[in-house]
Amino acid sequence: MKIITIDGPAGTGKTTVAKAVADRLNLPYFDTGAMYRAVAFLILNEKIPLSDEKRIGELLMSFNFEIRINGGGRKYFANGIDVTEAIRSQAVTNIVSPVSALHAVREALWEIQRRFAEKRGGVFEGRDMGSAVFPKARYKIFLTARPEIRAERRLAELREKRPHEVRHLNHEQMLAEIIERDRIDSSRSLAPLVCPPDAYVIEASSMTSDEVVERILEYTHKKRLLPSWTIAKGITCLYRTVIFLTWLVGKIFYRLKVYGLEHYYPRGAILAANHTSFLDPPILAVSWPEEVHFLARETLFKNRGFGWLIRNVNAHPVSRDTADIGAMKMLCSLLEDGKKVVMFPEGTRSKDGELQPLKAGISMLILRTQTAVIPVYIDGAYRIWSRLHKWPRLFGKVTCIFGTPITAESFNHLDKKEAQRQISDKLTASILGLKKWFEDGAQGIPP
Repeated sequence: MKIITIDGPAGTGKTTVAKAVADRLNLPYFDTGAMYRAVAFLILNEKIPLSDEKRIGELLMSFNFEIRINGGGRKYFANGIDVTEAIRSQAVTNIVSPVSALHAVREALWEIQRRFAEKRGGVFEGRDMGSAVFPKARYKIFLTARPEIRAERRLAELREKRPHEVRHLNHEQMLAEIIERDRIDSSRSLAPLVCPPDAYVIEASSMTSDEVVERILEYTHKKRLLPSWTIAKGITCLYRTVIFLTWLVGKIFYRLKVYGLEHYYPRGAILAANHTSFLDPPILAVSWPEEVHFLARETLFKNRGFGWLIRNVNAHPVSRDTADIGAMKMLCSLLEDGKKVVMFPEGTRSKDGELQPLKAGISMLILRTQTAVIPVYIDGAYRIWSRLHKWPRLFGKVTCIFGTPITAESFNHLDKKEAQRQISDKLTASILGLKKWFEDGAQGIPP
């Protein structure tokens, strides 16, 4: 069964996002927060002190939770009582974190959640879905946002839905409440709020819920991807054969490993990598799961046989001596058509294996085409075949790491020169960040 977990602290919009993701993927949506709130409601309704573990245990033994779909809406029932509205009250909110911290409560509700998942799969949102309830889930999301942003969103939501309960509540009080909930959720002894090491982290402070949903859908799509050269239509037999043989050599002789495909970007984009070796272009071609295009200096095409070969694996000639208007138009056309274009923004191979200053051309192209750039760090190629050696070593280890896409929209509010400078700085920092992530042990998803 397909299970998607969405975890994160209070006020990140998990419920809205999870419902939308479930609808888009035609999966059941399971609001685990509503379950804990239902238990909290029953405890309040029965006037059971949180210290009375015996009575809470008895309550849990008879606890029954139902989700009923009614005309596109959802109704929640606890022990036969419609609690849809009641569980969102401020009184329930005030005690739901302490209730959730009780071992008996969590263990009882975990069992219900797992039974549901075994039958139907679904989208599960909460605070411990990926870390404790479904640690082997293939798709794990962790939403986060700055506390002040979460407090602002939560207060706006309550003022819209329950104005009579929060008319005396201000932003500072809501922020204090959010911070206290974070403390309780993160410090409980059983299944505290943590980010699973293999989760896809989305910082949603400056994103709309629709943007978060699209990011999650792209992530889940990537996880299903097979290399396009094995399945995609429209790819020539020669390209498919050359890429497959290159991939085979990479795996057998150089133990090629790829990280960061969680950052799959479905539209046209530039793959911008550090450049230390002749091996860099083929490494990128077999590591990215789609067909890619390259720029190559025009002198490489002078040999008729070699020129024919590289043309047929999507290499395009470009002049280094003059402004190549034709190459720029061709690049813009490829990106507008949704293609991926490999570029090495340093301009030439590094002599010492370290990242060199980036040329201005890539930031200009990003602004002109309003496309995204995906930072890439390649490790190991320099040791196998640097520009100081005529021939490559026969064996070695190569790693290709993809980072978070950088989009042009983030810089459109700046003037042209400042936007170019900031794009270049951001890309440099991203590539170096991928290098550090790898050198620090390659834990979790690359930044």
